[in-house]
Amino acid sequence: MSAWCLLLIAAVFPLVAVATSPYLECDAAHGTVLDVRVSDCSAEGPCILTRNQNVSIEVDFAPNVNVSSLTDKIKGIIIGIPIPFPTSQPDACTGKGLTCPLLQGRNYTYRSVMFVRDTYPRIRLIVEWAVVDTDNTPVFCIKIPALIQ
Repeated sequence: MSAWCLLLIAAVFPLVAVATSPYLECDAAHGTVLDVRVSDCSAEGPCILTRNQNVSIEVDFAPNVNVSSLTDKIKGIIIGIPIPFPTSQPDACTGKGLTCPLLQGRNYTYRSVMFVRDTYPRIRLIVEWAVVDTDNTPVFCIKIPALIQ
């Protein structure tokens, strides 16, 4: 009986861990992600990106180093192939809730809005959203499962 309980716990635990976290943290040498909020996104499934509408994102993070400037790097990963998403304002220190320079060990909230173009195909993908410093090293990087509709 205890073997069955152990097997059940081993099978369910990874599902619970994924359900409580709709994103994965990628390598970020210069920071730590604390929390992520995305519009039209729930822990149960992919984030819905509706064409001709905006999607908003908030990322709470803490840099591990002092940072003088930040740049957005957004990609869609489709069948393992990263495709850059264009951004109208790549400077993450302007209009995104951040005032650079950022200090090591402090908590910050990054806020951004991206327009989902009607030319984007209706497809499942992984959105990789990173903010990098002047050395192109991520201060935070997250991967979000998404569905463009």
